[in-house]
Amino acid sequence: MQKRLSTVHKFTMSGTSQATAAFGAQTYKVRVATHDQPAYIRIGDGTPTAVDTDSLFPLGWSECFDVTPGQKLAVLQAGTAGILTVTELT
Repeated sequence: MQKRLSTVHKFTMSGTSQATAAFGAQTYKVRVATHDQPAYIRIGDGTPTAVDTDSLFPLGWSECFDVTPGQKLAVLQAGTAGILTVTELT
């Protein structure tokens, strides 16, 4: 299956959960990357809220996750403010 880079969601993480817009109709996979701080992430329907008991995504890491069109990803800083990107793959 060919993957193309599509919409990019960029966050400056904070102590409050933030969520992406709904993933596009052709998005079945996303690439998540932390740039300078670890983060807690949650993928779900509606508007998910990331909390400090969710999956910890390490500093300087990138990984692809399967998603369903219309889902969203929420992020919460695990250290101090840092950058996290979510790239939709179509």
